[in-house]
Amino acid sequence: MNRRDLLLQEMGITQWQLRRPDVLKGAVNIPVSQEIRLIVIAETALDFDDPFLWDLLRSVEIQKNECLLIDFDHAQHLKVQQPVYYWLLSENSEKIHRTFEQLKTDNSPLWQTEELVKLKQNAKQKRELWRQIQQSFTQSV
Repeated sequence: MNRRDLLLQEMGITQWQLRRPDVLKGAVNIPVSQEIRLIVIAETALDFDDPFLWDLLRSVEIQKNECLLIDFDHAQHLKVQQPVYYWLLSENSEKIHRTFEQLKTDNSPLWQTEELVKLKQNAKQKRELWRQIQQSFTQSV
């Protein structure tokens, strides 16, 4: 404990430490537009111009304006009012579970894969992704 902390303690002043300092930066409750149908949450920034992502969006008949690309840090602040599809790109199962539990308010389908760079190189993972997509569309959002 430093001198300042000891003086504050002697004066009976309680010190507080923010657990979520990003709240003060305005990152709380990021509203998600009603037109959004797919939320893609990734470890690294994604680009709509990526051919694989573009093909996937076309195959599930989702336009760019109906898709939200976001990272895991900002995903916890999303305020989603409508049913959407979630695609989580990460190999960290704990992070995926934590994020999805925070976002899930209904039976929103979840597609889970490794990061996009690795996914593109792995035929087995791509087949698994398409299986997840097909399964979620038969359940229908």
